[in-house]
Amino acid sequence: MPKVNVYLPDALASAVKDAGLPVSAVCQAALADAVERVGRTRQAIALLRSGATPAEALARLAEGLQRRMTPRLVTALAVAGSSMDGDAGTRVSTLDLLRGLLDDGENLAVRLLAAQAVDVDALRGYSARSATDEAVATATEAADEPFARMTMPARAAVAAALDAVVELGHNYVGCEHLLIGLVVGDSRAAEALGEQGVRIEALRHALEGAVAGVVHERRSAATRGADADAVGDLVRRVEALERQLAGHASA
Repeated sequence: MPKVNVYLPDALASAVKDAGLPVSAVCQAALADAVERVGRTRQAIALLRSGATPAEALARLAEGLQRRMTPRLVTALAVAGSSMDGDAGTRVSTLDLLRGLLDDGENLAVRLLAAQAVDVDALRGYSARSATDEAVATATEAADEPFARMTMPARAAVAAALDAVVELGHNYVGCEHLLIGLVVGDSRAAEALGEQGVRIEALRHALEGAVAGVVHERRSAATRGADADAVGDLVRRVEALERQLAGHASA
C-alpha cells in the first residue's frame, strides 16, 4: 500500500498521540471525503463554464452548492437575481453579482475590500447604476433557474470562486470566494474592482489571514468554554461537599 506522509504541528501531534487515535484510518477517511468533495466541485466548475449545460443540470448544481454556501452568500445571490425594483427573472451579470455582494455591508467580502482601502460606497453605487451587455449561454430555457439566468461571465465568476475554494482547501463557499471569482475574471465587474485598486494577490493574502484568525478565535472560544465547564463542575462539587458537611454538622 502506498505511503503518504502527514506533517502535524507539535501540539496537535502530542494531542493525537495522547488520544491514541488511529491516525491511518482517520487520515484515509478524511482524504477520501476531500477527494469526493473536490471531484464534485470540479464537475460543477466544468458545468458552469460550458454554455451548453442544460438548465436541469444547472438546477441540480445550484441545489447541491446551496448546501455549502454561507447564508450571506445565499442572500447576496438572491439580491443579484433581482432587479433594482425587486423584480426577478432578469439576466444576472457580473455587476449584478457585485451589487449582491456589496448590498450587505458586513460580509467578509466587503470587509476585505475595506481592508484594502477600497471606496466600497463608490463601488456599490457604480454596480447599482451601471448596466452591462454580457454574453449569455446557449441553453436559455427555465429562466427561473438562477444559474441559467446568469451571463457567461457571471457563471465564469462563480466557477472561479469554486476554483478558489479548492485551492484554499475550504469546505464552504462564501462571499469572499465570489469576490475572488469576480476579481480574476474578464468582465465589467473585474474592471471596476481593478480600477478601485483591488489586487488578487493582496486579496488572497488578506483572506488567508482572516480565515486563520477566525479558526484561532473559534479554537480559543472552545478552550475557554471547556475551561468554564471544568470550573463550573468544580464549583458544583465543592457546593455538594459543603452541603454534605453541613448535614453531618447538624446531625
